[in-house]
Amino acid sequence: MAPPFDTPLFWLLAIVGVILTGISKSGFAGGAGVLAVPLMALAIPLPAATVIMLPVLLFMDVRAIHLYWRHASKADLIRLAPAVIVGIAIGGVVMGELSTDRLELITGAVSILFASWQNLAGWLRRFQSAGWFWGAISGLTSTLIHAGGPPISVYFLGRQLDKMPWLGTAAVLFGMMNLTKVVPYQLNGFWEERLLWVSLCLLPAALIGIQLGYVIQKRFDGATFIRICRGLLLVSGCLLVGKGLMG
Repeated sequence: MAPPFDTPLFWLLAIVGVILTGISKSGFAGGAGVLAVPLMALAIPLPAATVIMLPVLLFMDVRAIHLYWRHASKADLIRLAPAVIVGIAIGGVVMGELSTDRLELITGAVSILFASWQNLAGWLRRFQSAGWFWGAISGLTSTLIHAGGPPISVYFLGRQLDKMPWLGTAAVLFGMMNLTKVVPYQLNGFWEERLLWVSLCLLPAALIGIQLGYVIQKRFDGATFIRICRGLLLVSGCLLVGKGLMG
């Protein structure tokens, strides 16, 4: 692999991020799936990290949908889908206009915010029923750094969805979301052949993560896993803010 993909640091961050994302997507409705892009962006440019993860996420989506689609809530999908598409469109415009340094600053700030998400739950609870709001925010953050899980989780909490409908609805929604994101990435000229090869190399790690998530979610509620991911997200977010400020 040519630079910057020939360093052990990149592959360590990428494999850890992809495995944790796979566990999150197949076992915990994507709640910690935001982690992979901030980790990889510590070693490579942020737009490259975002593009690398999209094919990996689509691969994960196929498996997650296969496992949980029967439990999806059609009513919630219909309610959220239009707002998600609006958010993706806004995210595509933002990605095309901002420099890499500014995107890193935004990514770092969003990462820190999502790492503190649980602490904000009391304040956010008043907006839980606003599907249009959380759908649009999810589409926007998903387009920028594949971080659509936390906003949708707030909405699902307000709906008081049980575990299996939550997993099924999230699997179908994120699959639709990630497939739609191919369009703004293409319009912004982000696709490169070398990035697709990196994505291909990361697919085994994605499969491992998916299988681990499916097993883990049957055995415990995942609170410890989420706490670990939030800690990693907080650290990577702070480092990205520093990286963006230093240019």
